[in-house]
Amino acid sequence: MPENIQAALLTKVLKYNPQIPQNSQIKILVVYNDNTILDKDEFIKGLGSSMAFKAITTRELAKNISEFDVVYFMEGINGFSELCRSNKVLSVTATTRFVEEGEISLGFGIENSKPKILVNLTSLDMEGQSFSSDILRIGKIFK
Repeated sequence: MPENIQAALLTKVLKYNPQIPQNSQIKILVVYNDNTILDKDEFIKGLGSSMAFKAITTRELAKNISEFDVVYFMEGINGFSELCRSNKVLSVTATTRFVEEGEISLGFGIENSKPKILVNLTSLDMEGQSFSSDILRIGKIFK
């Protein structure tokens, strides 16, 4: 799924997360690597002005994460679930497999040519996060 569409979906889905502050700009870290530099720019464009973002590499994640509400991992980046859980920050990914495997809480995929929200309840719980039943009803749920 194109990054700008994922970003637009994310801005909508976060309204259904009671742990995310809705009265101020949501702060999101966008984690990229050498393979995803261009995709990162597309994702950031898709966020529009609704979020305050900072784009960083994986090396910078540990020192930045505590100041943010959400971490979005570009395609293929993983291995940071403990960091998200200990900081109680919502993890989001471009890689659907990581949601299925329980490493990351939220992702977006394509099912029957339509965008699909993917949620891993176990990972979500470990991050101290939740979504309203409106999202859980329309999403594909993993445990």
